[in-house]
Amino acid sequence: MMQSQTSDTLNWGIAAAGRITQDFVTALATIENSHHTVLAVADVDGARAQEFAQRNQIPRHYDGFDMLALDRDVNVVYVGTLNPFHYAVVHLLLSRGKHVLCETPICLRYEQAMELYSLAEQRGVFLMEGMWSRCFPSYDRLRELLLSDAIGEINLVKIQHGFRLSNVERVCTRALGGSVILDMGIYALQLGQFVFGTPPLKIIPSGTQLNGDRVDMQTEFILDYGDNRRLVALITGLEHLENDAVIVGTKGEIKLSNYWCCTQLIRSNGSSPESWPLPKAKFDFHYTNSCGLRYEAEEVRKCIEKRLLESPKFTHAASLELIAISEKLRRQIGVTFDI
Repeated sequence: MMQSQTSDTLNWGIAAAGRITQDFVTALATIENSHHTVLAVADVDGARAQEFAQRNQIPRHYDGFDMLALDRDVNVVYVGTLNPFHYAVVHLLLSRGKHVLCETPICLRYEQAMELYSLAEQRGVFLMEGMWSRCFPSYDRLRELLLSDAIGEINLVKIQHGFRLSNVERVCTRALGGSVILDMGIYALQLGQFVFGTPPLKIIPSGTQLNGDRVDMQTEFILDYGDNRRLVALITGLEHLENDAVIVGTKGEIKLSNYWCCTQLIRSNGSSPESWPLPKAKFDFHYTNSCGLRYEAEEVRKCIEKRLLESPKFTHAASLELIAISEKLRRQIGVTFDI
């Protein structure tokens, strides 16, 4: 049973004072009649946490994550550390009874993720891997269209996803858990899961480019779901691509603009595009449509309010399924981590 929530306001702690956590805090501030308060920030660099707190008017800042985990007034923590540190930080917070929203990938190994989900259930606290795509209103609409057979039987999903990331240390360095599959490809994998509702029968990679540190900087892959159903993706950190997904059915197509953080959906039947514009914020965002992190935060609040231990939009089982698929893909192209 989940621990009781004494107030309808979530008191957030922020684990790491970086770009994505800054975007999360900025996005939280755009929620009208907000039930969210950012109470504390922690970082391995205490000065950076202090600067983050001052910039965002956060009352408490901590040098390291232990004090954040011990702060009794914090009931949920957003973890935005570098990939290799997710497991240890999330484990610490869950052990102290905190609800947790952790950036993707929640862990670099399937076994670690299994352990965290098991611990969360034992402690009766909410844990969600931050698959923010699923929380956008565009995905709710996409689900409606797919369930209503709006474009018929789906036989193909086409994705191109690329940014110039070859000089971004967290992406191109093996010791930091770098991988374009983990940074961007995971969103293509989740769209296949969302559309087809089942794991692929075969994973067929091609055109992979590894850098000198044996990190994947580009890969193409086909996910074969059987019955002539496929997902075809090009994922690259070497160039900027269109970054859209097209879902092809027997009666039409649906195009998702910026498919992993989609604010516009276009159908091939000539109807007007459907859009969900994001509000303006106090600070500029570092990443595409990061203001949409507000949807994820609201999903966490609603789940905790309902005393759920996981989000129906992205369950523990769905998270583990994607980790298993990404591990298979990475193994096939020779990308491993020393953890």
